[in-house]
Amino acid sequence: MKNKSDLAGSDCLLTVDTDKGLPWRVENAIKTAEDKRDEKQQEGVLHHFAWASPELQADVVNLEKLEFALAQVKSQIPQVVVTQATTPRETRILPRGDFLNENGEVVDPAIPAFLGKLDTNGARATRLDLANWIASPSNPLSARVFVNRMWREFFGTGLSKVLEDLGSQGEWPTHPELLDWLASEFMRPAVDAAGAHDWDMKHITRLIVMSRTYRQSSNTTPNSEDRDPANRLLSHQTRFRLDAENVRDVALSVSGLLVDHFGGPSTNPYEPAGYLAAMNFPKREYSASHAQDLYRRGLYTSWQRTFLHPSLLTFDAPTREECTVNRVNSNTPLQALVLLNDPIYVEAARVFAENILEKGGRGLNARIDWAFERAVDRKPKSEERRILSNLYKKDLARFRQSPKQASELLAVGESPRAAQLKPEDLAAMTTVARAILNLHETITRN
Repeated sequence: MKNKSDLAGSDCLLTVDTDKGLPWRVENAIKTAEDKRDEKQQEGVLHHFAWASPELQADVVNLEKLEFALAQVKSQIPQVVVTQATTPRETRILPRGDFLNENGEVVDPAIPAFLGKLDTNGARATRLDLANWIASPSNPLSARVFVNRMWREFFGTGLSKVLEDLGSQGEWPTHPELLDWLASEFMRPAVDAAGAHDWDMKHITRLIVMSRTYRQSSNTTPNSEDRDPANRLLSHQTRFRLDAENVRDVALSVSGLLVDHFGGPSTNPYEPAGYLAAMNFPKREYSASHAQDLYRRGLYTSWQRTFLHPSLLTFDAPTREECTVNRVNSNTPLQALVLLNDPIYVEAARVFAENILEKGGRGLNARIDWAFERAVDRKPKSEERRILSNLYKKDLARFRQSPKQASELLAVGESPRAAQLKPEDLAAMTTVARAILNLHETITRN
């Protein structure tokens, strides 16, 4: 006999073979009112009906295989074992630093007294108590330090210039009331904003970038330059060179090569041969990434502790030998050489040149105007247009006389070359693109 049965209140009717009878546990569970069944009885009924229904048997088998595979994976995940000492170690002040002298005063875990006290209800303080205090509304230091560092990202300099030390040995903020208000808004938002919550970085970012101060032009006046050469009073927006990773991203974005999908493993850009030869234990064999991984954001560039990518190093990216809050921002001839000769920038210039020739319109001047607007968001001045036009004509003649040089230039990089374009035209426009990518404006936040 085969019956149609409703499984766990589902709208799907299943055929259940009852010719062989029901196990007594299942039968007893079915006889029990559904609202009075315990969890074990309900699970037994569902399991039996799943196995007894021909429609579900294949799915049940697959489900059990997947559950077994999942259990195997979970069993291979390392487990963190946390233990807590029943008797905390006694800590003493060491007289003159002598760790063998146990006559010093006993001290307990705490914070500096002038900063207040940890709320532990009389118990011995732990690291969790310290973490709670760091993020406590009664401790505005954390929020002040963080928003000061955020301000630096948008204006080039923090409200207090010394990002590493916001205490008595640091610089007094130029706008202390603004710093206090931003810190308060970071901890407990008072400005009406959809979705804003405590310690909301996006909320503070939105406040800053929507402010009139941030949206000012970076154009200066003789009066402002004389009175405030460092622009600490924020009379205009500040110009500053982009960080190392962003310099690379700009070149890839302008050319159209940038791959901006989120997450994933680190990538290996082009790197000089033998750069890691001095690294041992074990010996490193560097292999550049391929396809889309070559053109991902600089954020994903693999980073050895002391051997970071030479292009990043030239643009002041720090090594990982120590923590760095504030990067140096220099301007050196080596940076111009990187923008001219690093394979990723040469390749970006070549792809940029392809777009200039195919999308920039007819005529050399129109193409130079299009390229300039693409890179720096303005039309070139007549003198700039003349210089780039002469550069193109000069190199076009050179590449026509030496096709081999053109082929060597166009062979740099893994991305395919536009075969429909004449090599000498593309090579000459590539030199123009290299010059534009090397402009101060291209790598500067205006």
